[in-house]
Amino acid sequence: MTCIAAASAVASENTVPHERRQRAAAAFHDGILLFHANSEMDLTADGFRQNPHFYYFTGLANTVGAVLAIDGRSGESWIFLPSKPPFSKTGLKPEVQPGAEAEKRLDIEHVVDWAEMEGFFASRAGQSRTLYFSEDDTKFPELPPNLLSPKSPQAPVWLQIILARWPGYEARESGNEIDALLAVQNPEEIAELRSAAKATVTALMAGMRAIRPGVSQRSVEAVVENTCWKAGAHGTASWPWAMAGENAVFPRPFASSALYDHLDRNMRSGELVRLDVGCEQQHYMGDLGRTVPVSGRFDDDQRETWTIFVAAYRAGVGALRDGVTVDQVFDAWSAELLRHRGSAKSQLAQHAIDSWSVRKGVPFWQVHTTNLIAGLPMGPLKQGTTINFEPIASVDGQGFFLEDTYLIVKDGCELLTPGVPYSAREIEAAME
Repeated sequence: MTCIAAASAVASENTVPHERRQRAAAAFHDGILLFHANSEMDLTADGFRQNPHFYYFTGLANTVGAVLAIDGRSGESWIFLPSKPPFSKTGLKPEVQPGAEAEKRLDIEHVVDWAEMEGFFASRAGQSRTLYFSEDDTKFPELPPNLLSPKSPQAPVWLQIILARWPGYEARESGNEIDALLAVQNPEEIAELRSAAKATVTALMAGMRAIRPGVSQRSVEAVVENTCWKAGAHGTASWPWAMAGENAVFPRPFASSALYDHLDRNMRSGELVRLDVGCEQQHYMGDLGRTVPVSGRFDDDQRETWTIFVAAYRAGVGALRDGVTVDQVFDAWSAELLRHRGSAKSQLAQHAIDSWSVRKGVPFWQVHTTNLIAGLPMGPLKQGTTINFEPIASVDGQGFFLEDTYLIVKDGCELLTPGVPYSAREIEAAME
């Protein structure tokens, strides 16, 4: 069964933060799972953005700097709140305060001042507990390894202090396992993802129409950001990419996050653009992308290569369903590429097929989960999971990319981002 564009009913566990914490405690029953709420308040940002894991397990969107501890052995959870909430002198009431009222409202066993954190860790330090955490892949290390715990040098700085104080603990990065707890969405989450996806389609189409020779990448990205707000979303889930020419060839786009100008430059005729966007709705993210010709027209070699790329993409989509593995999706993609090997005319298309049909030739080709964050599936895809099929490839210095959001159902998948062109002719017409 191929993907459908109509809504599908998906049975999913109606989880709330308390039930989510219970699942987490069962999954990490031999240790303590720790999450730190975001503590950075960026006056240049569009608003406070909560740590997605902290939000998922607490429902608290505006609590700054708190720490959540889920004790796997007891099944109980603690929220440690800063003694002096930020901006308290402005009269702004904190989202949550220590005490029984918050414990009842949040259905959590302990909501306390973070002065009690010392006693929490001290009382468990002699029990050989493992402290589980999720590493932020986009965060650069803040200290050299020789100043960090030799047992857990990858742990964040705030956790390093705990490890230094109580050396009996060992910290273990468990991001993939934690993300797996988020993978299957309930109906309320799916509704937010649908809304984010709908706004993202509008934003991508607006960005596509803004691309032309001489226009800066950032001006296109600004169109996308503005359109997300106009479409009713909470801006973008992450700053969009309108990466042209060599900037579209992975892994170069990643460098944009470490540069003040975001790799900005004017787009040139003949180049291809990686247009990768996502609007946000109630913390849930959209994600969608296309390869777009700056001039509004693919040249003959690009057109043939893109046509084959789209055919392989559609073959991969046809494999999406409950129980399928990512490797099986790649096999469908690869088989379709090889089917075109004898008929490919251009050298670009022939090089592409030879490179893209083997896994090592497309190291950034991926299927990822999409909810509060983007993660990697663990094991076969599951019904009720929202994923993005995202083949990322390059050949002879040109980047090719296509991405949609899908909801996995029993016998296939539901396309959550319909209405976006695929073929070269459709993309050219949309740009007109």
